[in-house]
Amino acid sequence: MPEAAATSFSIVLPCYNEAENLPLLLEAYAQAWPELGAAGELILVDNGSTDNTADTLERELRRPELAFTRVVRVPKNRGFGHGTYVGLRAALGEAVGFSHADMQYRPQDCFNAYRKLLAQPDPAGALVKGKRAPRDLSAALLTNTMAVLASAVLLMPLTDINAQPKVFHRSLLAHLRQPPDGFQFDLYVLYTARRRGLTILTVPVVFGRRAHGQSKWAFGLLSRYRTIWATIVYIFKLRFGMAGRG
Repeated sequence: MPEAAATSFSIVLPCYNEAENLPLLLEAYAQAWPELGAAGELILVDNGSTDNTADTLERELRRPELAFTRVVRVPKNRGFGHGTYVGLRAALGEAVGFSHADMQYRPQDCFNAYRKLLAQPDPAGALVKGKRAPRDLSAALLTNTMAVLASAVLLMPLTDINAQPKVFHRSLLAHLRQPPDGFQFDLYVLYTARRRGLTILTVPVVFGRRAHGQSKWAFGLLSRYRTIWATIVYIFKLRFGMAGRG
């Protein structure tokens, strides 16, 4: 893992077949980035994409106003969690964070979470995550049900588990030893943070619609149920010591 240098904040965005969204995403970050300047870095993880993601990134990152951005490549997609973890391992920031590259969260959400982390007496003792505004009934029911189940089984308070971003001091990375490859990565990070005694704080975010493409986990009923079932299984694996612990 690289040593932290003069970089204050690293934002990691795993990108799997997001070629259509990347120009919009990078423009949004370019407009928001002056707040952070040269003290930060944006890491885009080409997470084993099979579309034109690589070509799009090569073209877009020629723009001088995107000099704060670099690319980490994963040869074969193993899931959101694996791509995110690879990006976090490459990060140089004293604080690190991750979110999605599908334009459903604003760049400003990451900066708001970062400011809240820095405002804490001990930033290393906190994790800041998004808290989504009320959504439609079915989405809210699924989110709340999974949070209640995870909280009951793992014996710790957990809410809106998959809301982005997640921002924390890089010292937590040393305890993310056996992360899951899939979308259970968010749960693993929160679980590890709770077990380490970190305070979980939230910032309000609005979960928007994708500009292009489709969800990587809910593109059909079968994929949705597979992800839900995999998460339920993972919750019990964590509880009974059958999954990685920090």
